[in-house]
Amino acid sequence: MVFSTEHQLDLPDEFPSEQMVAFMAAARNVLLKPKMAEAWKEFGGACNLVGWRFRACHEDMQKYIGSWHEHGAAISFEEVYSRERALFGMFCSGISCLESMCYAINALASHNNMLNIPFGEKEQRNCSPARLQALLEKHSKAAILSQELKVLVESDEWKNWVDLRNRMTHRSNLPRVGHGAVGGEPPPAKALDFAATLSTPKIEEGVEFLERMFSWLSQAIKSLLVTGTSFATLP
Repeated sequence: MVFSTEHQLDLPDEFPSEQMVAFMAAARNVLLKPKMAEAWKEFGGACNLVGWRFRACHEDMQKYIGSWHEHGAAISFEEVYSRERALFGMFCSGISCLESMCYAINALASHNNMLNIPFGEKEQRNCSPARLQALLEKHSKAAILSQELKVLVESDEWKNWVDLRNRMTHRSNLPRVGHGAVGGEPPPAKALDFAATLSTPKIEEGVEFLERMFSWLSQAIKSLLVTGTSFATLP
């Protein structure tokens, strides 16, 4: 774990703490000179949430991995519940990290010394990465940041994060696959073994799948922090 001075919390080692410090410093220089109290409040709250949700995402991933290492595939319904809850928490918190980053960037861009874009109740209720990208691409000053968001929303990883989060949020748990064998040994069990649904692909992976997804999330946040800092310091 690494101590985040901005959050006053221990966060996973993968959290881009140095980049968060630089982003916050650049934003303070904009939002507090002259002070835009409402924008600063929304910006600060969103940045705080990035750290909290990143830690929650990591903790839930570790719960799933720990359950697999301890119990393997032969688990009770109680352990199924615990494992599914951890998976759900990981994907909900991971999406929250990136959506909160976009919310913070929108608050920053609303300053009249930046892009002076709207950030009222309507905009705050709909601040997804895709919507923010579409908004920023209209402004040449935000070209690099807009391109970074475009890369994110068009990536297979982001689509996978969103599809899995949406499936588990309001459709169903991912359907677990059971294996048997006649006259021989069953195939080796996988930590994640889920059938395809209408909205999610088949997943037959080890715990490395979750670790890869988390590493991508860490890098995506880092990239947005870096480009967000550059955006805030443009003349």
